[in-house]
Amino acid sequence: MKISIIGASGKIGSAVSFLIAREPSIKHTVLISREKSLNKLEGIKMDMYDALAAESSDAEIEVYGDNDLSNAVEGSEITVISAGIPRSDNMSRTDLAKVNAKIIKKYVKDISKTCDTKLFIVTNPVDIMTQKALFESGYDKNQVFGLGTHLDSMRFKVAIAKYFGVHIGEVRTRIIGEHGDTMVPLLSATAVGGIPINRLPGYENLPYEEITEFVKNRGKEIIKLKGGSEYGPASAIVNIIKSIINNDKRILTLSAYLEGEIDGITDICIGAPVKLGRNGVEEIVPIKISSNELEAFNHSVSVLKRHWEDIKDI
Repeated sequence: MKISIIGASGKIGSAVSFLIAREPSIKHTVLISREKSLNKLEGIKMDMYDALAAESSDAEIEVYGDNDLSNAVEGSEITVISAGIPRSDNMSRTDLAKVNAKIIKKYVKDISKTCDTKLFIVTNPVDIMTQKALFESGYDKNQVFGLGTHLDSMRFKVAIAKYFGVHIGEVRTRIIGEHGDTMVPLLSATAVGGIPINRLPGYENLPYEEITEFVKNRGKEIIKLKGGSEYGPASAIVNIIKSIINNDKRILTLSAYLEGEIDGITDICIGAPVKLGRNGVEEIVPIKISSNELEAFNHSVSVLKRHWEDIKDI
């Protein structure tokens, strides 16, 4: 099993690389970065080998520059793309999308010329970058997906567990829509211990708006305190990769291309429940949600479609 990570010299990319290399079922990890970051990448590889030696692992790690993408990625089950610039305080989401769309286009064009792999997009804004990767690669839609609202859903799950004072494993919930300000937490799909949340004592006092704002601003708060998140996103990414390579058929909320599965919505990559297996996104789960949630989801769709129009021809 071979996994490639483009952008492996960055915070998230390096954390993902290490967690992937520790997985027993993944014997070959490829770290890819810009040519000017190759020295750093060699250092990361050496550090990873030291850590793996302590675990008696014989996993193979390779380092490549991004001028040799086809050889680097060839034979990879999944290629994670986390390369791109982070959003600065004075940069709009559209400005960020325009810059990172050029990076995504270059990489997926190079990869798709000779390789058949699954593209797992982490670069932000992730929904639009996922659509750009799908559009430019020419791959089937099941092969291209993004981190979407999976991490947001995990954060929402933590907040619900804390409010009701239960083990996090007892909570089932998800957030759909944009990975951004228009995300939609689904109370209609939330249960604790198999009991719908609206049947639990204390539900009437649930601080929904406060929890939603907590989830929306969690990433910004982490950036403010430590310069950026890495452990949370990296763990979420590896969680998804394991679900695919183990053919678990788990239903997770990723950015995927809709073709009418939810309320007839088409032609957009957005956070939605998907069934994951060895083929990637094997199915968009056609959920039914409350009228208020559907209205909010349609608003999220409209926002993303405007952003897509701004960058699709870059």
